[in-house]
Amino acid sequence: MRALAPLALLLALAAPVQAAKVATPPVFTLRTSDNGNPYLPVMVKNATLNIRMALSFDQGLVLNEPAAARAGLKPFPLIGKGSFSNAMIPGGKATFRFNLPTVTPAGLPSKKVPAIWVSIPVAADADGILTIAALKADRVDVILRETPAGSREYVIAKKGSGETGIKTRIGNEAVNLSLELNSPTTVMNARAGEALMAAGLARRANSIGYWRPFPGVALPMQGLTPKAGLTIAGLPMHQMSVRVSEADARRIDAAAKGTSSESDDEDTITVSADRKKKRGRDPWILIGRDVLDDCSRISFDRAGESWLLTCKFG
Repeated sequence: MRALAPLALLLALAAPVQAAKVATPPVFTLRTSDNGNPYLPVMVKNATLNIRMALSFDQGLVLNEPAAARAGLKPFPLIGKGSFSNAMIPGGKATFRFNLPTVTPAGLPSKKVPAIWVSIPVAADADGILTIAALKADRVDVILRETPAGSREYVIAKKGSGETGIKTRIGNEAVNLSLELNSPTTVMNARAGEALMAAGLARRANSIGYWRPFPGVALPMQGLTPKAGLTIAGLPMHQMSVRVSEADARRIDAAAKGTSSESDDEDTITVSADRKKKRGRDPWILIGRDVLDDCSRISFDRAGESWLLTCKFG
């Protein structure tokens, strides 16, 4: 019997070890990198990918095509491939592929999420982008820095269970709000800008800039000067811009160059004579780092259906 003991030990060591199930934590902490974004290693099928965490959308994982290939992802038969047109992508058109893989963020339980990989780059700084709502934790804390004295907590209700978006009202418009650390400034579409101006809360500035939501994309936007003391969802507004068409950008600034097209006009502030009856897309505002850089902590509170922001505004 003693002679069998070493063999039993060897067999035990050679046997496959079943991975322990990871419990859902009450709080999961992310820290931002030097560029102001949080990142997380995420196992997607056959590969561990470097993923940027996004605050501003509700569903799924968006991957660069080479990362999807490394992971061994294959699209669903028949329904797993298509194309779409949008001015927010270079050339205005791209092919997408779709599946529903299980992803495992480092330190968290696995979860099935919709995954899309696109024929154009979606992230220059990572293999892809994952919504913070996909992380299985009661609360996700994004730590930007140590909390300075005199900070206060801002509680902003989310739209609904599992969603990241926020609803507010500006004048007669119900406006969709999102938070996004990857956007240097606060950007909005035409209807949100028009609602602010109609309410006397902002006025146009004679300046043109560019919104770069994806690599290779530069969409023109016009500066807005907020009314002194303006807050949206309790957050003070500083550096706001509204999407404008290419034609408007050229009129405002003869040197302006962008990549927008006529198909993107629904999100711009110009309404041409043949589009007067069209309302355009629902009003949206993306609150960027011009506001969020004054915060030390941003928490996605799933249990409380809210965002908790710890900030010290000047």
